[in-house]
Amino acid sequence: MDPSEPTSSPSVPQSARPSAPARTRRLGRLARLALDLGISPLAYYGCLLAGVATLPALLTATAVAALWLAATVLYDRRADGLALAMLLMYGLSAAFAAVTSEPQPLLLRDPLVSALAGFVFLTSCLTATPATAYLAGRLHGQPSHDPILLRAHRTETLVCGAGLMAEAVVRVLLVLTLPVSTAASLTPPLEFAVLIPLVVWMVRHRRKARTRITAQPPSITSVLERHQGSAR
Repeated sequence: MDPSEPTSSPSVPQSARPSAPARTRRLGRLARLALDLGISPLAYYGCLLAGVATLPALLTATAVAALWLAATVLYDRRADGLALAMLLMYGLSAAFAAVTSEPQPLLLRDPLVSALAGFVFLTSCLTATPATAYLAGRLHGQPSHDPILLRAHRTETLVCGAGLMAEAVVRVLLVLTLPVSTAASLTPPLEFAVLIPLVVWMVRHRRKARTRITAQPPSITSVLERHQGSAR
């Protein structure tokens, strides 16, 4: 073959590549999701780094979450579930810290928040949009109606919810049965020991689901969804 002859590129066709406005909108959705998830923790840990005590830091994070929820309601004309969940979690933490200053009950605060998150995940499995599907829809700008992907989301939400609940129960047992200093040193690593494998498994599970989808002949619904996604 003549080297000067143009060859076909194995990359994605130009028509399937997202346009610059679509990439900009995707970055905007990613930034919005990061703010929904991170603005309250940023306020909380920022206060702690500035030397503010735990209770005022939690109250500040709760106030920031409430203001962010109000801003999203004004912008979206509806209450955002993720922003509401962050408000509830930090409100619960602030209420717990206000009730007691004893070290052992305070160590129960984070496991109870994890249990609340696990409960939200598990109950969302009973709805048409499980939690991971909701988060994916927020990121990609549109819900997915593919049955394989929805089943994958439901399985991931169920496993993540069960993992968070199990992690919360183990941490509560550690706090109630071990000395405070020992429990305080064991519970944070336990949280990461559960969350990191869950995230890795979820990514691999989602990848397998997408592989099964691409192995099937494209349906009219999937073609329309891809077309709408590239236009966003």
